[in-house]
Amino acid sequence: MKLRLQQLDHWPKLSWFANVTDDTVNVLHGCRVEHGDEWIFEGTWAGEFGKGDFDLEVPVIIGTGIRLRDNTVSFVCSTGSLDRLFYVDRKKELLISNSLACLLSAGKLRLDPAFPYSKTLLHYFKNHRHQPKILPTLDGDEIHFLTYEKLVYSKEWLKEQPHAEDSFASFAEYEGFLRERILAIRANLQDELRRFKVAPVATISKGYDSAASAAIAKPLGIRSALTISRVGKRGQDDSGEEIAEKLGIPAKSVIARRWSYRDYDLVLAGLGLPDDLNMTLFEYPDDLTLLLVGTAGDFVWEKGLKQEFNDSHHFLDRPDTTSCQLAEWRLHKGVFLANVPSIGASRLDCLKKINDSPAMDPWRIGGDYDRPIPRRILEQQGVSRDKFGIKKQATTSTYQWFHFNDSEQQNDLKVFFELNGKRIPGEKLGRLIYIVHYLRKYLERLARKNKFVKFANFVRLPDYSDLLFVWANDRLAKSNYFVVTQEFDLKNK
Repeated sequence: MKLRLQQLDHWPKLSWFANVTDDTVNVLHGCRVEHGDEWIFEGTWAGEFGKGDFDLEVPVIIGTGIRLRDNTVSFVCSTGSLDRLFYVDRKKELLISNSLACLLSAGKLRLDPAFPYSKTLLHYFKNHRHQPKILPTLDGDEIHFLTYEKLVYSKEWLKEQPHAEDSFASFAEYEGFLRERILAIRANLQDELRRFKVAPVATISKGYDSAASAAIAKPLGIRSALTISRVGKRGQDDSGEEIAEKLGIPAKSVIARRWSYRDYDLVLAGLGLPDDLNMTLFEYPDDLTLLLVGTAGDFVWEKGLKQEFNDSHHFLDRPDTTSCQLAEWRLHKGVFLANVPSIGASRLDCLKKINDSPAMDPWRIGGDYDRPIPRRILEQQGVSRDKFGIKKQATTSTYQWFHFNDSEQQNDLKVFFELNGKRIPGEKLGRLIYIVHYLRKYLERLARKNKFVKFANFVRLPDYSDLLFVWANDRLAKSNYFVVTQEFDLKNK
């Protein structure tokens, strides 16, 4: 097989699309995608950069890529569960991309506004081994999606394959395991064969997950720690500035204000949810950013895992989807999402044994928010016990936003809703809608806490996540990819 590349400078930096026919893999890609003679990749991995060996038994993969070997081609997704690949298997060709919007445009496909796309993707995280991974279209083609896997293609077959899994028996082994992987990633990032420089940046708060992740990844040479000083109506202070200072990492702090959010379509294209809008508050380096996050730490480092997680032994089977909404956003911003708790997290059984072992007793504090593994990691780095992991703070945008700061996107959303027989909630209330949203969310949470289910259902917000998902991807398919894919079609006729 042979690889044919075409760089499109006006595409999102890290997007790529491949059309596989016969013995040729035709690839369109953005201006910050790395490539060799037989591979392309956007991101980094725990292996030698020049070899392009990310398709082999590599323990950590951050990003997505394509690798040719003899008569097969592998399309590889990250081991961190924050990226996705989308593909359509036609009789005479395979279409695949790391962007759903790109695949829609290149494949001339349309999503069905009546189908629950957001809920389908969300269900996958609760039961990744058994849920059907198919998204239907109005055109008859079925879109398959991959997370934490690779797709291997040859003329005779097409297979989805899981990544390799590791094991460890003690905290010392786990700590050494993490250190070894981080050093391998550092070597990959600093390889002289790379065309583009990558700036490591971490998120950090007063909680366990992001703080411990920053401590683990410190050898990468983290440039800055992003943190939020206050967020929400109650003004919770979740700033991790003190922790960052103790770790020797410069902190960049912002205050979350609703008029500061941006890139709504890029975030909503991920899952139709607004939870990760907080990441749009920060400025990122002009070239490329390795963004270290603590996603899934709630489950990976939890002391008392629920039975369903113990049975599955996999961190993908979780209800939390923090950072999963950034799958499209990061391609535009030139960001690689490095999910630190996911390193080795496929072996939840090993981590639970470590958590439950007597050796971790000095790092237990009791209560519902007790995680001895990340506490030990941070305290060994000199962060005092009273500075983190005391109380869980909710700093995500937890309710849906229908009123954007961007008037052009707002008008586009209004037209889309009207075409689908809907009205934007609270359209006549203006900015009072934020107060209404907050009160309804508060009443719903209070009612559920006191088991008043009927009242909670009565006051809960309308769920338009599926429709927002379709709007965002349809918008991006038309505005970011349409013209260039027409150029590609003409060159390949």
